Amino acid sequence: MNEFQRTALIAGGILAVLAATGYYFYEPAVAPVDEPAAAVESSTPAAPGDAPPATEPLPDHYPVPVAAEDATPLPELSQSDAPFAAALVALLDADKIAATLVPEQRIRRFVATIDNLPRERLAINDRVFKRIPGEFAVKSRDGTYASSPSNEARYVPLVSLMRGVGAEAAAKLYLRFYPLFDKAYHELGSPDRHFNDRLVQVIDHLLATPEVQSPIELVQPKVFYQFADPALEARSAGQKMMIRMGSVNAAQTKAWLRAFRAQVTGAATPAG
Repeated sequence: MNEFQRTALIAGGILAVLAATGYYFYEPAVAPVDEPAAAVESSTPAAPGDAPPATEPLPDHYPVPVAAEDATPLPELSQSDAPFAAALVALLDADKIAATLVPEQRIRRFVATIDNLPRERLAINDRVFKRIPGEFAVKSRDGTYASSPSNEARYVPLVSLMRGVGAEAAAKLYLRFYPLFDKAYHELGSPDRHFNDRLVQVIDHLLATPEVQSPIELVQPKVFYQFADPALEARSAGQKMMIRMGSVNAAQTKAWLRAFRAQVTGAATPAG
């Protein structure tokens, strides 16, 4: 295994860990368990590069730690798909890669997903992961709705993948590929900002997600299901995802994100 292959493999793990935080919102169908599937939960895609909402503060600056020297040159962002995919296929099962990842523009898609997580909606067309298998299950009884605890099992493979990629190793390779992530972020319309600052801001936003025990009460005012609690419904796309994945998966995800944050900032992480 050469250095570029090792780099691509763990960078793939980074994509899996962080971009998976938007995974739920690429599921267009939300079917009740014991009623006909009449409702669809979906969000109108946000356009890539949309200006941050006025209520969203600018991120603090977190200088990128100096990465270890590596003689292997990075490809151009526009040419990064083929070598990255080739390295992954050489190490992982090609069918699993094809079934899980959108095949083109993976770094750009990752950056767009992260950038939109603190907002109300995600850009569905910019997803890096394909739709998670199965459907989000909703239980209905006597005219009331609640999320099914069985949904949490659907996230276990993703959380297991995250935990299998050590935060230190993932951060090392993130820093190795950082110029490409930063360039992709500039393309979204933020030429004077740094992707690492935005990444840390988004991690802190996800860490601030409250813990909510399942089952979660839902309402169906029109076509789409919503959280019955208005305070939960008002939360961002990323925080809603953290809530819907279940408290155990969310706790494990937060632990990994804290460790990763420390590696890419060299600073203490919030207790959250």
